[in-house]
Amino acid sequence: MAQEYKLPAVHHQVAVTIPADMQIPENFKLDKNKQLQCATCHGIADIENIPLEEIDPQATDFLNGGPYQKLTNFCYACHDKQDNQKLNIHKMLNKQQQVNQDHCDFCHLEIPDPAEPPGKEVLKFRLPKAKLCWGCHLKTPHLNAITHQQKLSDKMLEQLQKTQDQQQIRFPLGEDKQVICITCHNSHQYGVLDADSEAGKQIANTDLDTGISYQPHAWNEVYQQDKQKRLEEAGRSVHELTYQRLSTEVLLRLTAKDGSLCRVCHSFKD
Repeated sequence: MAQEYKLPAVHHQVAVTIPADMQIPENFKLDKNKQLQCATCHGIADIENIPLEEIDPQATDFLNGGPYQKLTNFCYACHDKQDNQKLNIHKMLNKQQQVNQDHCDFCHLEIPDPAEPPGKEVLKFRLPKAKLCWGCHLKTPHLNAITHQQKLSDKMLEQLQKTQDQQQIRFPLGEDKQVICITCHNSHQYGVLDADSEAGKQIANTDLDTGISYQPHAWNEVYQQDKQKRLEEAGRSVHELTYQRLSTEVLLRLTAKDGSLCRVCHSFKD
């Protein structure tokens, strides 16, 4: 009789019927009802009768046809690779340069017309603006992400408003006048919104498939020595750190490479 235990949370469903258009490799055996069973994916004999804690997921025959360098290579034995690539919802324009509104649904409850966007006070989102990006991204996607998400001082708020007037660019804040992800980042692909509008302005049109890129810098040796000493003094384990310069930026309202984005809120004259 098959072992009764709760399968891991990330386990594939079993006892499901294969779609008619899905091709299953010959060595991936279905049960008598043509449904998924343990032996469909696993090469370990009678794996369904082995206690879960005794199964070695590193065994060469744990997955049929294994071992696999990447788990996704095993998944693509049945699932189409092209149809299951990681979705970049920021890529909103199709080949005809028309907006794919399915991507808008991830953030917007009601999809605004890009040609005539409503005022910011009537935009409706699925989550509060301060948490909107956390549906896909970590709270800490880059250095100082959390420390920046705080309420602006009166001086910084005055600096931001001054920059908005001078640059004619919108830098949205949270409900409590705090910095949020979209203060610095424009989540819309270049060209979705009018590039000359306050909401649509951002750095030059860059390839979202390539994303951010860096280039080596001569300051790297000094940087490594400085950080190594600081980490040792703090009693932290030393990680491999490198100093590189931004080469390509994406989805920023102003460039960060020359400090323009920093000066939206910060004044370096003081």
